Amino acid sequence: MAESNLLTDEIQSRLQQLAKNWDELRQKAAERGQRLEESLTYQQFAASIEEEEAWIMEKQHLLSGDDCGDTLAAVQGLLKKHGAFETDFKVHEDRCTEITGEGDKLIEAVSTVFGWYLLVFSKVCLLL
Repeated sequence: MAESNLLTDEIQSRLQQLAKNWDELRQKAAERGQRLEESLTYQQFAASIEEEEAWIMEKQHLLSGDDCGDTLAAVQGLLKKHGAFETDFKVHEDRCTEITGEGDKLIEAVSTVFGWYLLVFSKVCLLL
């Protein structure tokens, strides 16, 4: 009978440990999933910035040229290209505004999370 109680106690102990380990694994998986989502958001943001920076560099190079055309046809062609540039510029201006908004949201999210961690850390330190 005593052996039966020992087995029951051991079974309960192992079941409790299993449940604890499972909960820890679930928590770690959730935390990792959250970090991966945050990383994806940041990487998409960084890629958007790099794309816009490349476009800006390309257009700065094109606009820094001194060619204003030496014939009527050349000037008309350059004006047509410049009109297309201005249309493209508006699209990229809107995109840069979107990226800036995304960046502001990321900064706010990081500040909020960091602030929360500081609050928790300070409370834990007070308990020590």
